[in-house]
Amino acid sequence: MRLVVFLEWVFALVYVGCVLLALFRAADIAGHWYIPAQGDAFTEDADIAAGRWWFLLVGMFVSSAPMSAGLGLFSSAMLFLLGYGRGDRRLTRALILSTLATTAVLAVSLTPAAQSLSGWLLD
Repeated sequence: MRLVVFLEWVFALVYVGCVLLALFRAADIAGHWYIPAQGDAFTEDADIAAGRWWFLLVGMFVSSAPMSAGLGLFSSAMLFLLGYGRGDRRLTRALILSTLATTAVLAVSLTPAAQSLSGWLLD
């Protein structure tokens, strides 16, 4: 159960980091802050990755976040239903908080802005 809590927190933090990296890269290319879209005028002819091999991983991570968050929520729900947190309040509280963080990632990753960013990264 501690592993699930740890992985959910790491997932939420890595998602925030990847989204910030993508937004910083879009601002670097365009010269101003904005939410990029697939085929937009500012970055249409630019090489988004520009030799950064890890930027492809950022795109894959941001794009697969809704599915991964759903899987994390399913595993948390199963842990709650099977009663793994009984008797340990700290662990139950940590699982609830990590579930809320994963729910927030799922909610944000399904917004139009996040979907636009995801499409831009995969373009």
